[in-house]
Amino acid sequence: MAFGDIGGVVTELVITCRTPAAGAVSIAKGDAVKLIGAYTVSNDTDAEDPVFGEALADASGNGAAIPVKVRGISIFEYDGETPPVVDGLAGVTAAAANGKVKAPASGNGKGMNLKVDAAAGLVHVLL
Repeated sequence: MAFGDIGGVVTELVITCRTPAAGAVSIAKGDAVKLIGAYTVSNDTDAEDPVFGEALADASGNGAAIPVKVRGISIFEYDGETPPVVDGLAGVTAAAANGKVKAPASGNGKGMNLKVDAAAGLVHVLL
C-alpha cells in the first residue's frame, strides 16, 4: 500500500479488541486508544498514558468488538501547545483530551513521528 507524500510499502497489523465491560464508551474512528485490560481498549486517557494503537471503527457500547491498528502508519490529532517533533525517536503519548496524542513531556513515547501537519493539528506516526 502506497502511503504518505513519497509513498512506499507499509505493513499494518490490526487486532480485534473490545471496549470496556462497564461505563461510558465513546470511541471514534481514528482515536488513539490505550490498553486497559486483556484485549480491552479505551480512549479515555490521561496525559502521558501510553498509546496502544488507533481505533479503526466507532464504538459506543460496552464489550463491543473494535479493530485496532497496532502497527503501521496512523494519523492522530494532537493536543497541546508544543507539536510533536519529527526526529526518529520521540513518538507520542496520550493527551488529556480523549483520543488525541501529544509530544511526550520527557523521554520517548510510542512510535516514530514521520510528519507533523501543524495547520491541521495532525501527526503521522509509524507505530
